[in-house]
Amino acid sequence: MTQKEPDEKELIEILEMVKAFEQKAREMCEISTTNTKKWRLRAEAKRAAAAQKLEV
Repeated sequence: MTQKEPDEKELIEILEMVKAFEQKAREMCEISTTNTKKWRLRAEAKRAAAAQKLEV
């Protein structure tokens, strides 16, 4: 059983789907990076506050 080669229209549709997927992946990566930075800053602030309490 052999598969037929996709025609130009099908290839364009596949390319458009892949481009949309790439865009969504980039957006998710940016959101993840933003959230990671927020939580890292919060954790650093809490550690600094705890360290300051120990010094007093």
